[in-house]
Amino acid sequence: MQALLVGKIKPRVAIVGCGTVGTAIGKLLRDVDYRISGVATSNLETARRAAGVTGSERFSSFPWEVTRGADVVFITTPDDLIESTCMSISEHRGFDKNVVVIHCSGALSSDILSSARDCGAEVANLHPLQSFASVDQAVSLLPGSFCTIEGDSSALPIVRQMVEDIGGILLEITAEKKMLYHAAAVAASNYLVTLIHLALELNEAAGLATDTSFNALLPLIRGTLSNIGEKGIPAALTGPIARGDVATVSAHLKAIEKDAPELLQLYRCLGLYTVGLARAKKTIGREAADKLASLLGR
Repeated sequence: MQALLVGKIKPRVAIVGCGTVGTAIGKLLRDVDYRISGVATSNLETARRAAGVTGSERFSSFPWEVTRGADVVFITTPDDLIESTCMSISEHRGFDKNVVVIHCSGALSSDILSSARDCGAEVANLHPLQSFASVDQAVSLLPGSFCTIEGDSSALPIVRQMVEDIGGILLEITAEKKMLYHAAAVAASNYLVTLIHLALELNEAAGLATDTSFNALLPLIRGTLSNIGEKGIPAALTGPIARGDVATVSAHLKAIEKDAPELLQLYRCLGLYTVGLARAKKTIGREAADKLASLLGR
């Protein structure tokens, strides 16, 4: 593998799991002259379509048929199938010695691929820190996105090179901290969806249609993200808790309890956390913080 890097020869890449991420990575690598030697997934027709997108030489429903002879193998199956898929390929002696085996899970570390080491493989993890709804969107968004990597030291040079070649931005982490990193990604992406849904539900209780409500909130959401980017946290925090406005927060709670009681617990929880941010911003004193915490913590 080091010879490939030194000689600038692009490695042969096999992809096992032809969903959005695997197919997009295959296409991006092909576009920068990597050789996609084979793709595999349980549905042969899906594998055939992925082969067309990635320019693959071969496709199969048996992964070890396409992984033999590859320099790099991506296992891009759903998270709960990564370990068993890797073990199955290992049992069929589908990994050549010194091949680099990579999975793209955000939550799991490279250690989930330990069975590949029994074949003399090196293992790593490459997680694009981005949300993809389709292959085309992934191909568009992945360049310029951060890509988190960790794994065997001997595997990382080629992983770094691939991230650079597809236009990603490197972010390195240790295997033992991977789950905390993934929790952060969930909070920033998945829970943002939840938070916006909370706002839409509150507006619906106020009599506003969902489409009108979202269009009205979107400039506020974008403005807040811009403020965070420019000023950071907690400086970007505004609103009644940042002002220590106990009366307004109390009125919010009463209105939610009356018209949308199922949302009250989540609103209280978010408000209670925000009190700490307001204290960090130094816009409220201890007395106001205690009053707000008491009110929201009931």
